[in-house]
Amino acid sequence: MAAWLLTGATMTIKTIIMPFASHAHAQERLEGALNVARYFDAHLEVLHAQINPRQLLPEESQLISDEFYKRIDQIVSDYVSEDFESVRETFDDTCAKLGITQMPATPKQSASTAHWQDVPGFRGEVVAEKGKLADLTVVPQPKRGKSSVSFEAAILHSGKPVLVMPRTQAQFSPKHVVIAWNGDTQAVRAVAAAMPVLRRANTVTIITSERSESKRPTQTGLCDYLALHDIESHCVVFKSGRMRVPQAILETAKQHDADLIVCGAYAHQRIHQQMFGDVTKTLLRKSTIPLLMIG
Repeated sequence: MAAWLLTGATMTIKTIIMPFASHAHAQERLEGALNVARYFDAHLEVLHAQINPRQLLPEESQLISDEFYKRIDQIVSDYVSEDFESVRETFDDTCAKLGITQMPATPKQSASTAHWQDVPGFRGEVVAEKGKLADLTVVPQPKRGKSSVSFEAAILHSGKPVLVMPRTQAQFSPKHVVIAWNGDTQAVRAVAAAMPVLRRANTVTIITSERSESKRPTQTGLCDYLALHDIESHCVVFKSGRMRVPQAILETAKQHDADLIVCGAYAHQRIHQQMFGDVTKTLLRKSTIPLLMIG
């Protein structure tokens, strides 16, 4: 555990990406991500992935007339322009409201900045690529409880932590952080990624299901480790009873008035695709507070 957490102990959040795909709750989502950047004094890159119409057409492009292609290109361009012109204005207004300068990321910056970038390509591919060179990816909670393209790309391919924000939450300043702990590697990596937040929190609670209480490293071991880094925490063991573990995690976090849950994201291979486990899917679907996760 020490090797993973040592990495997290020295980690700082300097660059954040936020993929932007729809205008639903645009104001709250943009303000929430910008406030995450303010919290870390970091740079936020808002990525609007744009698909070239040719990417949607069959490979046998010689079968498609230039006139048909131009028509498709115009339809897509009009849709993108109309759909995101107002969102871009919202981004500009929110940056001004929060006093955040719009500029590309620069070395040694001491205050939060932000930049809107139109990026050609499919959103999942853009997030997987850009996420590798960012410290954090911010994504909205899925609309219908299923993991989104952005979440899957970030968790499975970026190798970096992901902050899942409720769609209407515009603020980010966690005071009470709950760590969902079971001793697994994903949980260890999540704690490592959360160290900058844990250092600033007023209260840190490590919660463990009674089924995982004896798994090593134990929550007491984690508590002792965090103390070496001047992070005070306390341990809670919860009984899930008739509830499933993920629901018990949410209930325990609610009972302790937590405003952030730190946890691993669990996936398993099925045929040729990655499938997220029950805990991850339930937290994504039902959590009312942000989730800091890593795979």
